[in-house]
Amino acid sequence: MNRDGLLGGVVVFIGVVTILSGAVQMVWPGVLLGVLGSETTAASKHFFGIIGMFMMLFGGLAIQGVRERSAPALLWAGLQKFGAVGAVGLGVANEVFSSLALPVAGFDFVSGVLVVLLWRRVSATTG
Repeated sequence: MNRDGLLGGVVVFIGVVTILSGAVQMVWPGVLLGVLGSETTAASKHFFGIIGMFMMLFGGLAIQGVRERSAPALLWAGLQKFGAVGAVGLGVANEVFSSLALPVAGFDFVSGVLVVLLWRRVSATTG
């Protein structure tokens, strides 16, 4: 599927996980907010669902970046992961989420690093 071996495969896996978790977040935002120790108002569920939609889009962008060896797609997909780290971290610091959300931030951080590593590789070989 790709010329980037294991790293490309891992980034595709990250994209799939991002799509699936975003879909779950869209469909069951209240359940996930409850697991993360957050309030579950109509507004919080609505906006959490919107975030899930964007997660799905950026997961797809990461997969497309691997398939097409698109440096810009990989860059933006990686930046989304680092933005998610900051947002979740702030949510925990401001007691919007419990510390149960920290593994999510950890996954996003590692994912962002891997996507950026692939972006650098693709950028170096595509121009």
